[in-house]
Amino acid sequence: MTSNSSPKTWDFTKDQTDAGWRSMSLLARFVQRGGHPAPVTPTIALSAGEKQYGAFPVNAMSYFSTDVDYSSGIFASGGFFFTASSTAARCGWRNEGRQSVTLTSQRLVLRGAERAQAYDFRTLILIQPNPLDWSVNLYFQGAQPMMLRGPWVPWMTVVMSAELYGSPWPPGPMPNLDMPIKALCEKP
Repeated sequence: MTSNSSPKTWDFTKDQTDAGWRSMSLLARFVQRGGHPAPVTPTIALSAGEKQYGAFPVNAMSYFSTDVDYSSGIFASGGFFFTASSTAARCGWRNEGRQSVTLTSQRLVLRGAERAQAYDFRTLILIQPNPLDWSVNLYFQGAQPMMLRGPWVPWMTVVMSAELYGSPWPPGPMPNLDMPIKALCEKP
């Protein structure tokens, strides 16, 4: 697998994708009727008033517009200024591997093999769901754009949208939730 491509093999089972799709569809209809996702028992430390909604594995990718040579950084105007590396200027999505995501009412926490990173919803700029690919692109202020992919990601998108917008999807066109899961799984 190259660093700019998505995983070539789908490493989740049909049972997982079926369960994720079914849960997303049911939750989206529930939220449309005025319901709200139910919190679960926390698996991480929460702040006052924060609720946890779930924790599950995802395939994570980050988008880089150019490689940066961090050794050439200088301090200027209250922050670091970096110059682009002259040896490599590749852009695109880079595989960050399998990570654990924990979703709360206030943030998204990603845990990889090397570190954990929390993304506060107050810094969320844009959600681009792609439920037919079991993925979502998330844009947080001050962070690389990220793509999360896995059978529970469409459900996670509904939970985030319910929390942030009071609707099952972010503003924009709503996907067809009645498409049979079999048709989705049999993409050429």
